[in-house]
Amino acid sequence: MASASPKRSRRFLGGATPAQSEVVSSVTDGASDTSDGGAASPSTAKKYAYGAGALILIFIGAQLVSSVIYGIIQSRTTYDFTAPAGVGAAVGQASSQFTAGQIFAIAVPPPLWLTALMQIPLWLGLGGAPIWFAIKKGKGVVADLGLRMKAIDVPIGLAIGVACQLILVPLVYLALRPLLGVKDVSAAARELTDRATDPLSIVLVFLIVGIGAPVAEEIYFRGMAQRIFGRRLGPWAAILAAAAFFAATHLQPLQFPALLLFGVILGVMAWRSGRIGPSIWAHVGFNVVAAVGLLFHIGPS
Repeated sequence: MASASPKRSRRFLGGATPAQSEVVSSVTDGASDTSDGGAASPSTAKKYAYGAGALILIFIGAQLVSSVIYGIIQSRTTYDFTAPAGVGAAVGQASSQFTAGQIFAIAVPPPLWLTALMQIPLWLGLGGAPIWFAIKKGKGVVADLGLRMKAIDVPIGLAIGVACQLILVPLVYLALRPLLGVKDVSAAARELTDRATDPLSIVLVFLIVGIGAPVAEEIYFRGMAQRIFGRRLGPWAAILAAAAFFAATHLQPLQFPALLLFGVILGVMAWRSGRIGPSIWAHVGFNVVAAVGLLFHIGPS
């Protein structure tokens, strides 16, 4: 591992593919020292037109724009964005209102098509802004983000993602059961899938969970964040930092351990391949398996 680290570190930090390694080395040789496992010197860091500031700006901006649009839609419609979906929830509301002698006013959650539209600003922020920075301020999406894909990435990525969802996640919570007890770690995701009661809604769930989220998140967390962290940290520290950032931003404490480990696996895939194609497909496989299980009630409840 130690003998191969300089080459891998250069590809990891600069985003170069194996075919571009000579070009990258000609730019960075004499300006950096990767003998410490991938950390670049201050002189190398100055060569980048953007860094942690852009990373933070993109994240805050995407969340802010998404929240503003969410608030506007919520104020202009009669949908209750906090209401649980399903017939059972409606019956529960009616029963409690009847018992209290109140007028029936069943809260209706927003339709899935509206939920899908509300994700677009977040995806544009997390996925689109790094592409803009790479094109306008950097050396392009391949060099800066590793945004490249090969045919082999599809089967390998999907296989790893499916295996992580079916094997890694259950093992994590089996090991944590003495500390956490029996918890419903899928409760947040189930709020989305419970609203998929027709074919169009099911398709929208897979578009949201299986395509939109994995592509945007991998561009931001593995393509941008991990590489920016890698300019100051060694590869493994950068992988762990990006994985922790990825897990924490989901704001689901119960899901944090599994997402952290999965993020590390995605980070290793991106680092070793020099591109984010494998991690995108692994993320797709991971999310699609979870969606299928929740939609069709397959696996543990």
